[in-house]
Amino acid sequence: MLAAAPAWFSENLLLIAGVTLAVVTLLIVRMVQKAMVRLILLGVVALVAGLVYANREPLETCARTCSCSLGGQTVTLPLCQRDLDL
Repeated sequence: MLAAAPAWFSENLLLIAGVTLAVVTLLIVRMVQKAMVRLILLGVVALVAGLVYANREPLETCARTCSCSLGGQTVTLPLCQRDLDL
């Protein structure tokens, strides 16, 4: 035999279902938001690593000669000493 729902439950079923769905929706949105932030940060780290890898030769030359040009821009180094032994 099935038990009948209490009167207060059956009278407020729409309200209870709405609140439950709103809470579950907020939890899902929060999880997705955190995942997107992590993906964006991972993408930024990968982009920086790729740029450093792609510019490794100009960076090495820059460290040796103190004359730097990265990405088409001339960069001045305030405290650069030429290491002529490299």
